[in-house]
Amino acid sequence: MEARKSRLDLHVEKTENLMKYLLKKKKENIQNSLVRPVYQEALKSLFLVGVLLLDTLLPLEAYRSLIYPLNIVVSLIILGVLLYLELRVYNAIWGKNGRWSLEKYRKPIAPTPDEKTDEN
Repeated sequence: MEARKSRLDLHVEKTENLMKYLLKKKKENIQNSLVRPVYQEALKSLFLVGVLLLDTLLPLEAYRSLIYPLNIVVSLIILGVLLYLELRVYNAIWGKNGRWSLEKYRKPIAPTPDEKTDEN
């Protein structure tokens, strides 16, 4: 018969599993960012900065310049349209089937010895 685990042991185990998962995801993200050429990653970062500026400044300007009930509605509509367009552009360039997608640059990577022991 197995000994029952205390609540503290269960929480510690869940936390350890979460940390392993997050470290694995972080490693995958770093590997993905190293797959593409540097200029593509730089352009992706510049695109995201531009998106943040555009999505902040345009709705705020519409909110500031229009009268009360209309300003909220117009600001939300502008924000929705901008987000839709930016997602379309992002997917066309860096998405799964985009011009600079990861699948075009990825090569099969053999697992390291550390990864082999983690799987067992």
